[in-house]
Amino acid sequence: MDITQLLFTALQLLGLGMGFVFLFLGLLMVIVNLMAKYIPQEQPVADKKRAQQSATESAINPAIIAAITTAVHQYHKTKTAQ
Repeated sequence: MDITQLLFTALQLLGLGMGFVFLFLGLLMVIVNLMAKYIPQEQPVADKKRAQQSATESAINPAIIAAITTAVHQYHKTKTAQ
């Protein structure tokens, strides 16, 4: 085989490979768009519960904040003591 035949074969393989990739990505894009259009989006359960809470309730319990603060202070005390 001479160099021109090898280059022609390489260009054929290059075009074939790029064509398959282009077709696959195009098909994937069409499928994703169809799924987004026809499949309803579900809301997470946490968002539904959060929406049901009244506006006056705090999302974080003050007792939990106090416990975390105490734990952080104790951790810092043990680190500085060493």
